[in-house]
Amino acid sequence: MKTTPPEVQAKLMEIGNAAADAVESQESPAEGIPEDSPNFSPELELSRLINRRKAELEYIDARIAQMVLLMHERGQSWETIGRKLGITGEATRLRYAKMERPRQ
Repeated sequence: MKTTPPEVQAKLMEIGNAAADAVESQESPAEGIPEDSPNFSPELELSRLINRRKAELEYIDARIAQMVLLMHERGQSWETIGRKLGITGEATRLRYAKMERPRQ
């Protein structure tokens, strides 16, 4: 089985995220339809809400990672950052150190 190179995977994810953002930014056909209407679909509304939650959590997680890396780059220890996250410094280091840019 052939594996896709990481850079191609990242580009495909970026395209998929952009497509999801475009779809989610458009008004949902179910919006404005009262829940007691025969045209209202709780299944579609649930799917829309789950997709919206996933997109928002991904955005928040990415911003948290950016701030953690910036704090560490500016000299804060993994232990200090971990306390702010409510986890240990070691857990913080294990989660975020691999995302750091190599120093030149």
